[in-house]
Amino acid sequence: MNIHKKLEVDITTLATMQGALASITDEMSQVVIRTARSPVFKLAKDFSCTLCDWQARQMIQGDAELPVHVGSIPFVCRAVAEAYEGNIAPGDTFLCNDPAFGGLHLNDVALLRPVFVADELLFWAVIRAHWLDLGGPSPADLRRAQSDSYGEGIRIPPLKVIAAGVPCDDIMRLYFNNIRFPGQQHSDMLAMIAAAEIAGRRLSAMADKYGVATTKAGIEALYDMTEQRVRKAISELPDGTSEGESWLSARVGDDHMKISAAVKIDGDGMSITLSSPEQLREVRNSPFGATHAAVGHAVTIALGLQPPFNDGLYRALKIDYGPLGTITNAQVPPAPTLGCTTQPFCEIVDCVRDALSKVIADERQTAGWGPAASIVLAGIHPETGQFYGHFHPNGGSSGGGGAAYGADGWSGVGSENSGGAVLKEPIELLEYEMPFLVSRLEYRTDSGGAGRWRGGLALDTEWEPIGHEQTARFHGTIDTFPALGVQGAKSTLLAPKLGQRNAIDPDGTIRKSGGASRLHSKSGGRLEMCPPGGGGVGDPLVRDVEAVRDDVINGYVSIPGAAQDYGVVIDPDNFAIDQTATEKLRTG
Repeated sequence: MNIHKKLEVDITTLATMQGALASITDEMSQVVIRTARSPVFKLAKDFSCTLCDWQARQMIQGDAELPVHVGSIPFVCRAVAEAYEGNIAPGDTFLCNDPAFGGLHLNDVALLRPVFVADELLFWAVIRAHWLDLGGPSPADLRRAQSDSYGEGIRIPPLKVIAAGVPCDDIMRLYFNNIRFPGQQHSDMLAMIAAAEIAGRRLSAMADKYGVATTKAGIEALYDMTEQRVRKAISELPDGTSEGESWLSARVGDDHMKISAAVKIDGDGMSITLSSPEQLREVRNSPFGATHAAVGHAVTIALGLQPPFNDGLYRALKIDYGPLGTITNAQVPPAPTLGCTTQPFCEIVDCVRDALSKVIADERQTAGWGPAASIVLAGIHPETGQFYGHFHPNGGSSGGGGAAYGADGWSGVGSENSGGAVLKEPIELLEYEMPFLVSRLEYRTDSGGAGRWRGGLALDTEWEPIGHEQTARFHGTIDTFPALGVQGAKSTLLAPKLGQRNAIDPDGTIRKSGGASRLHSKSGGRLEMCPPGGGGVGDPLVRDVEAVRDDVINGYVSIPGAAQDYGVVIDPDNFAIDQTATEKLRTG
């Protein structure tokens, strides 16, 4: 038995260490935001910071990070540690985005930096961030060029890019000569390196303060505490197996794809088994890392667990991703995975949520979020004449959050893959950075799923490229199904709950994308993104009638929507509730 296993660390020291780890990840985030160049980093915060230990186990999963990013980091860290075993030194820096090693879609690149204390590799500082371009045929094209992983861009296996503080220039040239925005992305990478360097200093100081043995013992104790929390929550559920399902919309026609989960509770342990169709020859496939993160996210919500999380979270879980070569366990190569962080991430979360909703207590019930598709914009900048690209969270990640028992869902919060962590870009700064104007940003009436507690509204975005044409590329497809509702939640007024993407020509003609993966705006035209709303919780016919009336007054629900979804009849002239007509609708 190692000495740190024999040491007992007092609760005050453990709380201080836990707070220090959270503080370090927060400081890492601030370093990236203040030093990065691209809007997706500094305005939207589409990146996550985390820390791993000497065995590549995750020490901290903060509450301000993207669930899809942090859930699979230990796989990547372990792959790097194994690939370079015996060849890791202070000042080394590694990159990895390959789904075969725990990566997600290729744009989410992990940067890892080892932290040595007294010549011992004690920690890893890790940042995973959305890089705007990874090569491939075009940043604004998701057609048949991405029918396999080779068309998506550069896959980076565990790769050392800085050796003992000295950049590996040949590797850097090979990479940056194959992407479209080398200057911007190199600067963003330097911001990630700076954040990892700060983390290394803070972690070293913590180890120096407590000593290596106590530090290790404290980290182990924090893992054990998290494991105990998880096992206690599981043990409160009834033993047995429950099943759930969700649907991945077809791009064309009605050939929708079912994703299923079987959740088995056995004492204080939980087994989750997924099943799905054969992997697709398009981008909506989930590699094991993304699937692992989705399942973990669904379980923490259903069990009512609060962050921060660490390695102890998964000790009580056994996750079967399904057969290799299926949508939920895609084999890369050849499967493309560019869409995996939105679809089927949200569908995997929902099928596990659906299964667990049948066994968890009422007060832990939550509904599905609107699975909004991410957008990348591209065009020729009218002032510089240079090609530009932009990842547009305001347009693509403004879906409605699902309701929770006792509370309506958050509106315009984004897709569940981010958990609300991707920020809305300030419009003034966005318009300063990019050659387009945002002409409309507003909540869509009736977009929230109906329920005793209403789903969050979607936030529609419309923008106008200035003096040029622009192409929008979408990671996912239009949803045929509304966000998952639970406990009897059901919407009858469906159309506003679903997503849509449109190009509006100068003459007012509206071109809908349908299942297509991109839209092209004409000069003088506009693009519009209308994401889905969140799901509801509980029977909408028992929602408080005054709450429905308030929703109508505030424009969240229309008068026809109030009658059709909630059985509440409201006078359009004075917003008075017609009690007789309402009672008839609700009881008839």
